[in-house]
Amino acid sequence: MQSRCVFGCFVLLFCLFHWRASGQTDSYRVVFYNVENLFDTRKDSLKVDGDFTPRGKMYWTKERYHGKILNISRALLASERLPTIIGLAEVENRQVLFDLIRKTGLADGNYGIVHEDSPDARGIDVALLYNTTVLRELRSQFFPVELRKGETTRDILYCKGVLREVDTLHFFVCHFPSMRGGEAKSEWKRVKAASVVKEKVDSIQSCQPEAMIVIMGDMNGRANTRAQQALGTKNPEGQEINSRDLYNTGYYLLGKTRGSYRFKGEWQTLDHVIVSGTLLDGKHGLRSSGRMEIVASDFLMEEEKGSFGKRPKPTYRGPKYIGGYSDHLPVFIELKK
Repeated sequence: MQSRCVFGCFVLLFCLFHWRASGQTDSYRVVFYNVENLFDTRKDSLKVDGDFTPRGKMYWTKERYHGKILNISRALLASERLPTIIGLAEVENRQVLFDLIRKTGLADGNYGIVHEDSPDARGIDVALLYNTTVLRELRSQFFPVELRKGETTRDILYCKGVLREVDTLHFFVCHFPSMRGGEAKSEWKRVKAASVVKEKVDSIQSCQPEAMIVIMGDMNGRANTRAQQALGTKNPEGQEINSRDLYNTGYYLLGKTRGSYRFKGEWQTLDHVIVSGTLLDGKHGLRSSGRMEIVASDFLMEEEKGSFGKRPKPTYRGPKYIGGYSDHLPVFIELKK
């Protein structure tokens, strides 16, 4: 009798594990992570990536690369749950994505890849990974962002998919231009990128007013910048939700002593997950959490010298190899039935 009970418990645990690993749930985690320079070790003659080679400035060896891949997977699994959707920034090519989803703990996630080489001079792109047993990709496209005539930046990734053959979702993954040269002087570039996203969102909503939309990315600015205004984002808290408006789920982090990125002792949230009101009003089958969460596990952090507190532990600090994860932290929302 006891052996039957033990066997029964084993079968139950196996089923529960399989159910969890295969995504059989009514809750779907959407994660975004800027993985900080995920390069392979080969020189690409079309890109300025020579620093990230074994003989380059960073001494980027296969051992360091494999360690980086494993570190990223650990960070993405830090919440002890396989994400359904993963948006990534700063990946060099499709091969590093294959290695990430095949040679790490993410292999259980049955991930498909949406990626295309962008015009970024260094060769760092955005990408989307999705659990193919949960989401069926219908269409994907990459929208160029022209800053000035002859000057471009990273493309905007767009993917349309069906969740569990019931709910159609629209995903955008972005990596807006950096603050190099000063935040104020470079803001116009991020406004340009935001305007491209807004134009595409407006186009979707003109055909499908009740479209469910998720925009995620490293937008290199807080939730109240001019770029966010160009995107038309609002604070989801303390006001009536309009189904066609866009809401920044990390708005509540403004002025807080935590965030997704830390610079000179100051926390900022540069990484955002923005959702349409249709994912907040509870009237359209799926509902998003109203507040984006930040994965700030201890193993992702290090003490910041010269100031009180911790910061994300990067792979490099300048040319010095640290062996950490990324200078950003992962952020996520939950989508529930």
